[in-house]
This record gives sequence, structure tokens and C-alpha cells, in this order.
Amino acid sequence: MKHLNARFTLAVACLLPTYTWAQMDFYRASTFGSRFNDINDNGLAVSGGAYFDFPSLTWTDMEPEATSTDAINNADDVAGSMFLDEPNYIMQPAVRINGVWQPIGWFPGSDPQESSFTTYDISPNGLWVTGQMSMGCCDYGTFRYNTATSELTAIFDANYVAVAGYCVTDDGTIGGWADDEGTGSTRRIPVYITPDLEIVQVPPTFPIELTNAVNAINASSLMVGDFNGQPFLFDLATNSFTTFGIPAGYTSATFTDISDNGIAVGYAQDFGDFGSLIRETIVYHPILGDQPVLLKDILLSHGVDINAPTGRMGTAIAISPNGKYIAGWDDDAPFLAMGWVAYMDDLLLGTGVPDHDPIGITVSPNPATDKVNIGSVQELGTVMVFNAGGQVVQQQLIGAMTAVLDLSALPSGVYTIRATNKVSSLVSRVVKN
Repeated sequence: MKHLNARFTLAVACLLPTYTWAQMDFYRASTFGSRFNDINDNGLAVSGGAYFDFPSLTWTDMEPEATSTDAINNADDVAGSMFLDEPNYIMQPAVRINGVWQPIGWFPGSDPQESSFTTYDISPNGLWVTGQMSMGCCDYGTFRYNTATSELTAIFDANYVAVAGYCVTDDGTIGGWADDEGTGSTRRIPVYITPDLEIVQVPPTFPIELTNAVNAINASSLMVGDFNGQPFLFDLATNSFTTFGIPAGYTSATFTDISDNGIAVGYAQDFGDFGSLIRETIVYHPILGDQPVLLKDILLSHGVDINAPTGRMGTAIAISPNGKYIAGWDDDAPFLAMGWVAYMDDLLLGTGVPDHDPIGITVSPNPATDKVNIGSVQELGTVMVFNAGGQVVQQQLIGAMTAVLDLSALPSGVYTIRATNKVSSLVSRVVKN
């Protein structure tokens, strides 16, 4: 096992913001097959058959009644599986609530010996569990399970030959994909399923190719996934759909998860020698620029060795709701891969960063009432203001060495301001009274 810790004061020019006195940490497991599936705000991760606590660097085997751990929320509720018939090695989806595992069971009419399932997610409030389940060998639908009422709902639709639920929110909205085989073969359409079980395509008007999905939905109804080989972000509140570029050297990319403060993670991929699949972790937030960047570049630029045998980080599969922890596995087949966790502290969104950086950008006063003054020793470029959900609420091209931001129209709260000049960027949290 490798545990690396870096405390630094470092200015990073060009594409990466300038940060000071932030702390980052990185852990890579040493056991094959230790990939991480999910992680919560406390740094507790699930890894197939075990729990890993990042703050204490301790592993704990899953409970004997469980057979897999697939997703975890901040209350330490866990979605996974347990035996239905242990002698015949037949499983069923299951959930751990308040430390106690309970079976979810199968659809009425499903023969567990001929059918299959995958458990994917549990909602932040622990009320809902979702995944995919079949009726027989080939008829695949989504399941939604209510942990309060023990009601298991089967979601099928005559317009689709298969439906899968990858993520679920507090109100029971599900994100995933639906397959209409419109081209004569598998065609996965990114969809979300409303609390009333209506299947809605995302986006409804684009030509659909390849395989696509909604992989995650955050508390602000921002959805992420992949569409025609490109990572996307869909804002349900504004009905806006944005695709992003693929990093150089790769042929496709996807976002796998998004934090409640709007940080998206995922991976870019390509085929290497002899047809092997290679992956590299990506991260996106408007503070970092208008396109995803490689997570390893952020870590390495701050003196954190990722200790990757191939030089690539591989797959980022999850980010904690608060955006502080990113989890995944190295550049290997998932069943063999070794897991890793990156602790970003508040680095990406600037919490704890002082109001003055060593390259001469200042932000004051803080707290502020209506106006914020920004000064620089060089001409300022674009200044952006983000709300707590990571959304841009104000943007201004300055072109001078000073600027005044009028925040009077914004409600009271904590905002992130990113100001740039020709050689650096400053990311600072500002409290508006």
C-alpha cells in the first residue's frame, strides 16, 4: 500500500488555478481486485466485498450476510447483494439500512435461476435503491426499491427492449439508459425516469449513435454521462445539454459521477496494443476551464505521486457529494484492478484559500454586503462567480487591473470567485451577507 501526503504552497500557471495551503492525499491499494465502487463525504468507500476508511487507512470485510457492496451514501447505507439460496449460489439485490442488511428480492414472475440483476445505487436519503433486473434470460428492466415500504417496482416499457437504472435521487428519479434497437442492434439512449415512472430521453432531439447513458444526478438535478462518445452535462432545471471534448490521444470519454457542488469525474479511453483498453481519469468544473482536464496533471503539479505502473490513473468511478474524495481503479480490467482514492480537500473549489495570492490578485471585502473589489498587478481577464451548486451565476470580462463585482442581486450565501490575470488564477470563497 502507498500513502502519500503533500502540503504545499505552489502557484500553477496556464490552465490550472493558483492554490495555496491546500492539502491533498492519495492512496493506492496493493491488492488485485480491490477496485472502489463508491465513496461518501466521510471518506468511507465500498470495494466489492469490503469497506475502506480513508482517514484511518483501514479495511473492513463486509458483513457475512452480504455478497457485494456497490454503493454507499453519507449515512453509511449501502446497496449491494446477499444470498437468496446459498447452497445453489443464487443471489438477490439487498440494502443495508442503519447497519442491518435486508433482502430486496426479485420481480414477481422472475425465476432467479434463469434471470440476472445488478445493483447500482442508493439515494442520499436512503429511501431508494435502483439497478437492473431481468425477467428470464433476455428481458431486462429497471428496478426501484423503497426501503421504507419494502415495495419493489419493475420498470419496463413497450417502446424499449431494455432499460437500466444507474443512479437514483432522493425523490426517486432514476438516471440510466433505454435500448430501442432503432438501428437493428443495441442502441442505448441516455434517459431519466421520473418519480411517476415516465421514461424521458436526454436529449430528446439529438441523433443517437453508439451506447449512451445518464450515469449520475446530483442534488441540483445536474446529470452527467456519455453521449455519442463524448462526456455530457444536462441541467434539468434549464433543459440545457452540453457535450465536452475528448482529451488528445483518446477516442471517447464519459463522466461517471458529479458532486453536489458540480465537480464531474470520469475517464477517457482508447484501445492500446493488441486491442487492450486504456483509460485516463478526467475531472471537470468551470473553475478548471471549459473542458475536462486530467486528474493526474492536477495531482502531479502539486507534488503528489500517483504511483501508477502505466503512468495513467485509469477509471474514476465516483466522487463524494462534497467533492473532496474521488475513487476508482487503475488502468486494468475491473475484476483485476487495484483501487485508489484521491483526497482533494477543498482544492478544486477554493475553500480555505486566502483572499490574496503570491502572484498579486486580491479579493475584498470578505464577508461582503453588495460589492466585491478585485485588484491585480496585471490586467485581469475573466472573473467568474459560482454558487454552492457549482453553477456560474455571474461572469465578467474585465480587461483592467481592478474591477468591482456587484453581488446585490444574489441571495445571501457562500460563493466561489475565480479571477485570472496573464500568469495565474485565484480561487476564493466569499461570504455574501
